[in-house]
Amino acid sequence: MAAQQGVFHINLLPKDSFSFSSLGKFLSWATTTGRVLVVLTEFVVLLAFGSRFYFDKKVNDLNDEIDQKEVQIEAFYDTEVTIRKILAKQNPIGRYLVSNLSFGQRYDELGKLMPQGVKLDKLMIDNSGMGISGEAESELGFARLLQNLKKVQDLSHLSMKDTNYDQTTGTVKFNIQATFK
Repeated sequence: MAAQQGVFHINLLPKDSFSFSSLGKFLSWATTTGRVLVVLTEFVVLLAFGSRFYFDKKVNDLNDEIDQKEVQIEAFYDTEVTIRKILAKQNPIGRYLVSNLSFGQRYDELGKLMPQGVKLDKLMIDNSGMGISGEAESELGFARLLQNLKKVQDLSHLSMKDTNYDQTTGTVKFNIQATFK
């Protein structure tokens, strides 16, 4: 006998018409590819099972962190109540200071407008307007006062209630009402 060289191919499946039929091809495919699908499915199931432990640990860590934060928040509850009471008391004071600051600004602005020789007897300023009464040493001082008041941008209406000229002293007594925009 002559020795054959090479690789032997042994096929134990009989070659008949069944292996070439549709059902035979499907069974052949199911035995080879089906094994791969089963192994891949088992791998996915094992990954899901293993990742469960990781996510359980994450959930426990997050719950512990939430519990710690809740304790911190509860510890500051009394401080928060105290601060809210202080802020509630501060609001009216803040509004009062803001209104007085606007009064102070208008008072300073009016002080800059007063020409030399004009003396005020009475000054009333509120949110809607102001009233000025006093006397000017000369007609020129009174005219400068009126010019300066007309230049104020916040004033919308300026009216003279009373003006008197004293010929003996040369002074002008006045009463002016102005309204703010």
